[in-house]
Parts: sequence; structure tokens; C-alpha cells
Amino acid sequence: MTRLLPGTAVRVRRGRRRDFAQVRSLVDAAARAHLERVFRRIVADLGTDVYVAESGDGEIVGLIAVTYARSLVRGGISAMLDGARTRRERDILDGLVAFAEERARKRGCDRLTAWVAPDDADLRATLVARGYRAGDLLVAELA
Repeated sequence: MTRLLPGTAVRVRRGRRRDFAQVRSLVDAAARAHLERVFRRIVADLGTDVYVAESGDGEIVGLIAVTYARSLVRGGISAMLDGARTRRERDILDGLVAFAEERARKRGCDRLTAWVAPDDADLRATLVARGYRAGDLLVAELA
């Protein structure tokens, strides 16, 4: 499945194992040696959607990852935006978030929560502009 992001010449498609080199530079994760193995597992995992935004010349200019889990307490499937990155304009980020929301709805989710790193002002601003609000997500670093 490939889809054109509205208002851009950028296409969104499912991430593939061979995308790793471009994805690594996009997430700025040079220091994590095991990242390639993690990426390959995530791309193959049916409980995770990884989509990349690709320019006409094949450059990956953005990505978004959403994880899904069955929730006994909520009685259905819960979705969490695990990360989003872009190299270009913020409208690509907004388009990727809209795409992730649509995919989560199609999987039967009625809520998409988002983990936003404290220093990720672009993602935070994009989500707030789309109507996201602060909730009760509490986080503990386990490492």
C-alpha cells in the first residue's frame, strides 16, 4: 500500500528491512549498535506499524511507528504512537500523524496515545494542533 500525503509529493508506505540505513540516519541513532536487529524485528512484528514517507527520488524523509496491544481493562485494542521523525517540513509530520490515526482506526482502536520525548517540540506541537491533550501516561525509565 502506497499513499500520497495530501498537499505533498511524498508517498507513505510500509517500512521494509532494506530501509534501515536511511531510517538510522533519520532517528539519529548511530550510537546504538543493536538498532538494526531491533528495526528488523519491529518491521516483521504484526503488533507494530512502521511507515516511511518517501520522496519521488526514493529518499526517506519521515517515519512513524505505532504499536498495538490488546487491553483487558479498556476491552479492545490500544494504540500508541511510538515515534515520528521527519527531515523536512512540518506538514509531512502532520500528514504522518493523520495517517497513523487512520491506520489505528482501521485496526479497531478508538484511542491513540503518544509518547513524546521532552525535547521533541515539533511532534508535541503537531499533536497539540491536532487536538491531543495531556493525559495520565506515566513513564519510568528502566535502564
